[in-house]
Amino acid sequence: MSAIQPLPLMPDCGGLIRTIALTLPASFFAENRAADTVSPLIPIGNLLSALPADITATILIDRASLESARDWLGSLPATCSTELIPLAGNDSVSHPWIQDMLHVRAVDAAAEFVLVAEKAIGVSLAEYLGATSMHSDVALAGGNQLVGPDFRLVGHSSLQDDRGIGRNAAIPSQRWRKIQALDGRNIFSFGYRPEDLGKVPVSFDFSTTETCEAEMAGEKMHQCGFHVDQFVSVTGLRSSGRPLLLVADPVAHGGCNARAATELKRKLDASALWLARQGFAIERNPIPLSPAIDTNKCLPRLYNNVLLENVIRSGQKRPFVWVPHFGDTESLEEFDAMNREIWDRIGFQAIGVAGWSHLSSRNGALRCATKIINRGPDTRL
Repeated sequence: MSAIQPLPLMPDCGGLIRTIALTLPASFFAENRAADTVSPLIPIGNLLSALPADITATILIDRASLESARDWLGSLPATCSTELIPLAGNDSVSHPWIQDMLHVRAVDAAAEFVLVAEKAIGVSLAEYLGATSMHSDVALAGGNQLVGPDFRLVGHSSLQDDRGIGRNAAIPSQRWRKIQALDGRNIFSFGYRPEDLGKVPVSFDFSTTETCEAEMAGEKMHQCGFHVDQFVSVTGLRSSGRPLLLVADPVAHGGCNARAATELKRKLDASALWLARQGFAIERNPIPLSPAIDTNKCLPRLYNNVLLENVIRSGQKRPFVWVPHFGDTESLEEFDAMNREIWDRIGFQAIGVAGWSHLSSRNGALRCATKIINRGPDTRL
């Protein structure tokens, strides 16, 4: 008797986006003065203004922020539909990273939410949308998982038990098995082997890499960064029969220490090699390690933190990808352009969404701040 397969998780690619959700803390409205160095509502407003009219954005806020949120939305040149959802009672929005709070299962026109953190937000959203919700003990932030058409890419730190992957590297960990049970797609890991650091030549052709099984990662794997969506983008495309991923390629910028950028590059080079060994095609995209505009701390700009569709919208020639941009506030216009060009080259219409410098010190960008609730069918299939 075969086990019942769970309903599939919402992919990061495929059909036209119909509904997204966002969370806006009360502090964002307090930090929205013209004199403020950082105004987190700027990138959020730019994103809403860049969405097509047939997308609905549901925005969860504290009840005390309702009037401020209405005024702010009224000032935007947005054509998408927006719906404000004030939380009940004393519940509050603590941060904007809704991506990490829940997983969404695709159930025809409805949705089912798997709640993993900030459960009051997931419950409020489910009640508003008429969706079902379930609590989960799976310790997997949404930012540490990318969902492809027929695979899931999960950061190694979420797959590793406290005692490691397992005494035998061929035996999946308890966490691995729990995460596997969330969805029927095969799991692949984002991580690197220490012995691969510094072993990837400049302009290395990852397509020549021999493949192996993801479970062979073993205990000595490490993860670069804390979430896979900081440095990797799913494309929904294939290259030479392999699923194509974009993997960040960092460089120092704006006076940041070249050694820090080199160390990050070594880890991401080794991570790209491990992805290639698991059967992925790899395209690299440049990202700067640059001082944050508020803290001056050298941090990567998360150009891989995107939203995309693979189906072409009516009246368009290419599918859309929304890419975070930073050149409106920092001298990063060249990186904005290079990343748009890469997406254009692989077949997308890249839509640059400015303003994400205002959230770069918080280590998040466009995908982190959104959750796709509903997509249309992938009519390519």
